[in-house]
Amino acid sequence: MTELKILVCGDVEGHFRTLFTKIGILQKKKKGPFEYLLCVGNFFGSNNDEWTEVQSGKIAVPLTTYILGPNKREHLEFYPDDSSELAPNLIYLGKKRGLLTGSSGLKIAYLSGFEQKKSQKFSFSEKDITELLARVPSGAVDILLTSQWPREVTKYAKSVDDFDSTNIGSSLIAFLAKVLKPRYHFSGISGVYYERLPYRNHQVLQEMPIHPTRFIGLAPVNNDKNLKWLYAFSMNLFDSSSLEEWKNITFPVTECPYGAEECTHQKRKNTEIEGRHKKQQNLNVSQESCWFCFTNPDIEKQLLLSIGYYSYITLAKGGLVKDHLLIIPMEHVPASINLCESSAKEIQHYKDALVEYLHNQDQDVIFFERNLKVLICKFR
Repeated sequence: MTELKILVCGDVEGHFRTLFTKIGILQKKKKGPFEYLLCVGNFFGSNNDEWTEVQSGKIAVPLTTYILGPNKREHLEFYPDDSSELAPNLIYLGKKRGLLTGSSGLKIAYLSGFEQKKSQKFSFSEKDITELLARVPSGAVDILLTSQWPREVTKYAKSVDDFDSTNIGSSLIAFLAKVLKPRYHFSGISGVYYERLPYRNHQVLQEMPIHPTRFIGLAPVNNDKNLKWLYAFSMNLFDSSSLEEWKNITFPVTECPYGAEECTHQKRKNTEIEGRHKKQQNLNVSQESCWFCFTNPDIEKQLLLSIGYYSYITLAKGGLVKDHLLIIPMEHVPASINLCESSAKEIQHYKDALVEYLHNQDQDVIFFERNLKVLICKFR
């Protein structure tokens, strides 16, 4: 299995000496040498006096470095029309969006600029997403590089101080990440550092497990708050031996933050993208026919133990063990992540009470959740 060591940095913003001096030191340390340096966000800044020293080689670029395209009109002068080596070891990926395949087989998809309705040299539109997806097979991308963050990336995970991905992030990038399913996704521009819990790229109990995605947003080089702007990691390339590892993930993961609501208009307008994306089945089961919904007239009322405002506890009919109980929400939803805040809090109170009671009986408690595709309901 081939292992690669890679570095990724946030917005350089003209701090070339700081960046490449740091990289040169890391290359000589025990963790190095690294294969690539990938730069996201604004490579050039308001002061680019050091750029001529990079071009002349006076500021050495110590390893192969790839940069994205411009995100601002004022930076266009530094970029040629197509991909090229701007300085020794420093390569502009070019063409705003595309796929880079390394000699080792590493696949890097990239997209420069900010989302706009009309594509310009420093922005992207829906057309760019369509053309990129036409070239890149879903699920086969190792790394996705974007300057702008995806919209709603913090959903189901911790929030980011002083940054709201819902209002600032791009719904097109969210859609791109949802379809491509990269193993790593890096972004810049936000001015903050954020490493999200990995998220699943499959529906539990409905699809075969595949690799999760790790999203990392990087801060600018030389930022005043000393936020992390350089990320080092090792990764193994895709091969058949990885399949079993993905099926037995032990680290914490969340659901995919990019729901259908963020991507509906793209899927509706782009039949080319739709063909690459698995259509969701419309399972519209009524609450009256759901075995566990409280509104079902045939519910086993003799098994009920406690009824709350938003959920209830019942004995399991044919339980796995003697004290097998079910905590069931009143809401007709597919999984706990879809519950309203009040329902989620009440269910947590039920769980805490059960733990306390059963521990007093010298018993341990195991909670598990099932998402039954045919029922569209959730129970414990």
